[in-house]
Amino acid sequence: MNGQPLILVVEENLYNLELLNYHLKSLNYSCICAKQGIKALILAQTHKPDLIILDMMISDISAGQAIDYLKREKKTARIPIIAVIPWYLEKNSERLFLTSTEGYLTKPYDLSKLGLLVSRHFTPLNSSSLLSG
Repeated sequence: MNGQPLILVVEENLYNLELLNYHLKSLNYSCICAKQGIKALILAQTHKPDLIILDMMISDISAGQAIDYLKREKKTARIPIIAVIPWYLEKNSERLFLTSTEGYLTKPYDLSKLGLLVSRHFTPLNSSSLLSG
């Protein structure tokens, strides 16, 4: 977009979606947002974001279906995904879909943890895809 890493935020709750969008933009990331999984899949194919933050509780399709689709498709297979789970599922996180993701966050959001987790994906070692895009 404008030289900034592009993050696709998938979050059903409008308040949380706006919170994440605002916070990530304050950290100098570009964002595109979706409240539904199907729209997120279309945006991922169209815009090829550098990172996806995916609410695992989306309701139009299962998050597992979304992850499977993203990892199968050539255009999106290499995009890292950060899963977002409710805090009460954290103890079971290894049994969820998290084996196909590059990390997870819990709700309610800890914005400092969000910033650290996201920034890990854009260190000079990991951002070579940004240079070739």
